[in-house]
Amino acid sequence: MTKRFIPVLAACLFLMVGTAQAATSLAFPPPDTKGGKPLMQTLSGRATNRSFTAKPLSDKLLGDLLWAAYGVNRPNGKRTIPTAQNRQDLEIYVLRSDGAWLYDAPKHSLEQVSSSDLRNFLAGQGFVREAPVGLVYVTDTQKNSKELFAAMHTGSAYQNVGLFCASVGLHNVVRASYDAEGLASALGLPNSKHILISQSIGWGE
Repeated sequence: MTKRFIPVLAACLFLMVGTAQAATSLAFPPPDTKGGKPLMQTLSGRATNRSFTAKPLSDKLLGDLLWAAYGVNRPNGKRTIPTAQNRQDLEIYVLRSDGAWLYDAPKHSLEQVSSSDLRNFLAGQGFVREAPVGLVYVTDTQKNSKELFAAMHTGSAYQNVGLFCASVGLHNVVRASYDAEGLASALGLPNSKHILISQSIGWGE
């Protein structure tokens, strides 16, 4: 019985490890590039909204949103936003109830960087606590040391997110009020990476 038990135990442990590893990443399906409202209707509907419900975004919808923000849209690896000299210094972290995640644009997936709910670091105003998704925009100064370029890239990305939200009926608000030091520490950011802005996203009331 001992000889039979050992292979079974090993197989169980292998499955457990594989499940634990799988839980630290989330692969999105390909983005829906043919959906949404016409551009002029989307521009007309773009707005800041500060009312949210706790209803979560589906993984598919979140994937499309992140692709709109900073996804790869060409075989040469370039993005949905212009980046000065193609430096691609921007990183987008996703804060949800199930932890903090980093968007990997080439793989169109999320990689978990923390299993803790870090949204409280964004909460300076009550409505922020209700938003199921918080985006944190980070620049890597090893790729780009020019603050103007970093601001341009971030603004382009959060505008794309705002337009995506208008297209599908989500609420969003861009915010500069957050615990930058605490959040950077919780995300494990090195000194070369700086938080620039945050954006809260969710369904309206």
